[in-house]
Amino acid sequence: MPIKIAIGRRGVTSDHPVATKIGVEVLEKGGNAFDAIIAISAVLSVIQPQMGGPGGDAFLLGFIGDEVVAYASAGRSPSGFPVNDFLKLNPLRGPLTVTIPGLVYLWGTIYEEYATLPLEELLKPAIDLAYRGFYAGWFLGLASSTYEKDLEGYKWARYFKGVKTGSYVVNRDMASTLRLIASRGYEEFYYGDLAEQLVEELQEQGVNLGLDDFMEHESIKLKPLKLEVDGKVLYELPPSTQGVTTLQLISALYEQGLYKEPFDSPIRIIKWSEPTKNSYMFRDLFIGDPDYMSIDPQIYVNYSAAETMLKKPQMNITHKHTSSDTTFFIVSDNESILGFIQSLFYPFGSGLIAKGFPVQNRAIGFARREGLPNSPAPKKVPLHTLSILAISDDKEKYIIGCVGGDYRPQLHLRIYENIFVYKMPIAKAIEAPRFIYTEFYDTQEVVVEKPLTPPQSNGIVKIKSIDYYSAPGYVHVGVLREGKVELTNDPRSEGIALAI
Repeated sequence: MPIKIAIGRRGVTSDHPVATKIGVEVLEKGGNAFDAIIAISAVLSVIQPQMGGPGGDAFLLGFIGDEVVAYASAGRSPSGFPVNDFLKLNPLRGPLTVTIPGLVYLWGTIYEEYATLPLEELLKPAIDLAYRGFYAGWFLGLASSTYEKDLEGYKWARYFKGVKTGSYVVNRDMASTLRLIASRGYEEFYYGDLAEQLVEELQEQGVNLGLDDFMEHESIKLKPLKLEVDGKVLYELPPSTQGVTTLQLISALYEQGLYKEPFDSPIRIIKWSEPTKNSYMFRDLFIGDPDYMSIDPQIYVNYSAAETMLKKPQMNITHKHTSSDTTFFIVSDNESILGFIQSLFYPFGSGLIAKGFPVQNRAIGFARREGLPNSPAPKKVPLHTLSILAISDDKEKYIIGCVGGDYRPQLHLRIYENIFVYKMPIAKAIEAPRFIYTEFYDTQEVVVEKPLTPPQSNGIVKIKSIDYYSAPGYVHVGVLREGKVELTNDPRSEGIALAI
C-alpha cells in the first residue's frame, strides 16, 4: 500500500513536496497555521501555476481549538460582463470567462486577523522560486503539454508553452508581482498601481472590466453549513459553493440505509444513482450566488429535505460536467487544523495572463440559461465547485478536501464512508478504490476503479471499469487528536505529508 502519511504535533499535507517543506519550515520558525497557509499558497501559485494563484479564488475552513472558522474570497463577474455574448458563444477560455481574482484578498484578511510573521518573510520563498527558477513537476509538465492547443492563441503561450516535466521555469513577472504584495500589502493588488496595471493588461486581452471591479472585491467571513449525523458534527462551505451537496449525500448515506451495504458490493454502486442525481439536481436548480437565491441552504442539508423540494414542479435542466484543476492543502499547528483550497477552474484558467499569473475562467461555472440562481449576470459570483468538509466529535477534528471539480461532493462522501462506515484508517481510506458518477442526469455514467466489482449495466446507469488510481480527483485528510496531528496525502497526488 503506497502510504503517504505523517504524524506529529504540527504538520502540512499539500500537492507538492516543496510547498509542504516550506510550510513545515514556517511552523518550525514559530509561525502559526495561518502564517504557513500564506507561504504554502504563494509557493503553490508559483510551482503549480496551472492549479491556482493570484489570478484565482480561494476558500478556508477549519478549527481553531473548538471554534469553526470559514472564509470565502470568490470574485464576481466584471461590471461589463456581456451576458448575451456569453450565452451565445458558450466559451470555455478567453476574456468572456474571467472573473475578479480573490486569492490575494484572502491572504490579506487572514494575515491581518491571525498571522504572526512579517508578510515579506512569508512570501519570500515563493518570490525566490519565481525569480531564480524551479524545475517543473509532473503535473505542470502534463498540463502544459495537454492544453497547449487550447491555449497557444492566448498570452499563456508567452509564459508556459513548451514547459515539460523537468523544464527549468523562471518567471520574473510573477516575482515582481509577489514583491509588490509583500512590500505594500494585499491592498496593492486591489487598489494600488499594481491593480491599475492588472486591469490594463486584462483590458488589452479583451476583458470588459474596470478598476472599480477590483476595488469592490472583498473576502467574507462565513457561517458554515452544519449537519449532525451519527454522533458527529459536519461542516461545509455555504453557497456560492456546492458544499450543501456534500452534506446531502452524507445525509442520504444514513437516511437511505446505504451505510448497510458492504464496501465491495456492486449493489452499493447502483443504489447511489438516485441520491447522486437528486443532490446534483438540487444544486443546479437552487444554488448559486447567495444574493440571487430564494432558499436558505441550511434548511436543505438533509437529503430528505432536498428530495421534498425536488418533488415540486421544476424546469428541465441538463448539466455538462467540467474538467477543473485545483490545489488543496491542510495545515495544523496543534491548536488549529485548517483546510485551504485555491483554483483557476480549468488548468491555467482563461489562458489570459496578468502580471505573470494565469487568470481564472471561473465564469464558466455559470449556468448556460437564464432564470436560475446561477444564471450569468454582471457583478455576480458563479457557482463554485470548491468546498471543504470539516468534522468534529468529542475527541477528534477532521479536515477532508480534494481536487475534483464537480465530483468533489462524491469524493468527500467516499472518504467519509471509508473512515466512518467501513472503519478504515485514514491512509487506507484515501488509498482505497473508488467509484464516482461522472454523468449525473438522464443516462448516468459511473466510473469504477479496479479492483472494485462493477455492477451490470441496467440501462439507466452506464458502467465504466477503470484502472486503480484512475478515478478523477485526489483527496487529502488531516485529523487532530490527543495532542497530535495525522496527515495523509493521496497516492494519486504528486504531493507529500510532513509532520514535526
